[in-house]
Amino acid sequence: MQARHNLLWHLLIDLPILLLVAAVCILLEVGAIPSRRSGFRCNDPDLSFPHTGDTISISLVAAVTVVVPLIIIWAIEAALHRDDEYTIKKNKLLASARDASLIYRDYIYGAIVNLAVLEVTKCVVGSPRPTFFDLCEPDKAATCNESEYVMSYTCTSSRYSRYLQIDASRSFPSAHTSLSIYCGLFLAWYLQRRAFSWHNRSVLIVPLVQILCIIYAVTCPLTRITDHRHHWWDVLVGAFMGFCSVLYTVLVLCKNFSQPSVVSTSDISSSDSNNHQAVRRLLSHEPRVAVP
Repeated sequence: MQARHNLLWHLLIDLPILLLVAAVCILLEVGAIPSRRSGFRCNDPDLSFPHTGDTISISLVAAVTVVVPLIIIWAIEAALHRDDEYTIKKNKLLASARDASLIYRDYIYGAIVNLAVLEVTKCVVGSPRPTFFDLCEPDKAATCNESEYVMSYTCTSSRYSRYLQIDASRSFPSAHTSLSIYCGLFLAWYLQRRAFSWHNRSVLIVPLVQILCIIYAVTCPLTRITDHRHHWWDVLVGAFMGFCSVLYTVLVLCKNFSQPSVVSTSDISSSDSNNHQAVRRLLSHEPRVAVP
């Protein structure tokens, strides 16, 4: 009954809230909700880079953030699952799905919180990207003088979509950086805490996966600078936000991946037999009263 009550709570309360926050993040991302646009200085060289696209697209980052942790967490929990007399006949993947789902739930919750803070910050700051002039082609850029600061302008570009024109004023902070560092460091930390508890583990496979996670967490932010999609301070702040999100998720939500010890039926049987023996010893040492 308690398990059913918790399930209803998650389905009727937690899930709608999570979907609502995710929907707001998507609306902010596509520009359906108006956001602030900062001004620019005429002929600013930091905003004059050509737009060449993304080495790592946001769709790829989203897919890695959502799918890869689910696969790794489920695989590790299935490998660590200890069968007993109650679950020996069950499929190991299904039996370990509950533990994996709890960790993955906390991971997704932390990712949604991180994304929500990122999107709100982007919309409040409205900082122009290094490719701002190329993406937006503001109407005032052709008539402003030298380093004049322009507050009000209209994008006139016909080469790029409306989304890219809106996105041209959403440089700070870097969402690619924050999400990639959040995902990569979370998985590396998880593997360190959970996968290294294997008794007969491979010596190299876990460190290799950890190295790949770290490489992803480092490479994605660097491409944002080399692609001229973000300023270096955008990437730095995004990395800080991703790191803080990892600390919050791992230490607060996941309790540093501390798992309760599994008590097998053999341990229970052994404990019961010890209790019975102790009771028999007490009864055998009771003084007997002679009946006249």
